[in-house]
Amino acid sequence: MDSISDLSWKKVSFGDKLRLFYRSRKEKGVEIKLGDQWEQASACSALSSTYYSVASTAHAQIKARWKRKAFVLFRLPEIIAWALLGGYCYWRMLPLSNRVVKLIGYGGMSADQCDVRQSILRCRGKDSEAVECILNALTRKKPEKAHTRGLLRVGLANVYIRESRQVYRRNAKENIELALAEVAEAEQEFPEQAVRILRHCADLLCRIDPGNQTRAEALREKAEELARGIGAKDQTLKIANS
Repeated sequence: MDSISDLSWKKVSFGDKLRLFYRSRKEKGVEIKLGDQWEQASACSALSSTYYSVASTAHAQIKARWKRKAFVLFRLPEIIAWALLGGYCYWRMLPLSNRVVKLIGYGGMSADQCDVRQSILRCRGKDSEAVECILNALTRKKPEKAHTRGLLRVGLANVYIRESRQVYRRNAKENIELALAEVAEAEQEFPEQAVRILRHCADLLCRIDPGNQTRAEALREKAEELARGIGAKDQTLKIANS
């Protein structure tokens, strides 16, 4: 039987993601109902992370199908199925993340839990709270894991890009470089997360300087090479449809 990790990182079919959805709900649902406040918070954070991942995969799968315009009518049932699964996860991930804050507050959350939350907040357009969450993690939690530091920096760069043309270039570029500085260590501890850092930084560089795509393409190629090498098909799909 595939593990939760395998279903998250190495599987991309609708059936596999549906299994991930139900298994995660079943496993974490018990802790959410019966655990103490810390166990409930941990389970809510983990389940919200799964929902965020599934919603992102659903988005990539829908984009992949729309690209093949000649066959899009034949793929409408698949598109609808992915939209329903992804839409539910998109709708439910924020309430679960909010429950973590209600249970233990930002003070009780780990750096990794803050990283999950900031990704969800940004996805839902709540940039100001995302910045609060990121800065709380970077300054108060002192993340030990390189990939956590890198992904928090990616989140901060993403927000700065959306803020204003006067501010974003300097601050966004600085945080992109800080994120990329974590990649080598992240590859050793959690290569799948290193792929995410590379993928996001490539996308961010494209947005900052659309006229100079050379470095962004090099980062994207490195991300794809690493993803293929470790069998992270979920990330390969997202790279191709970012």
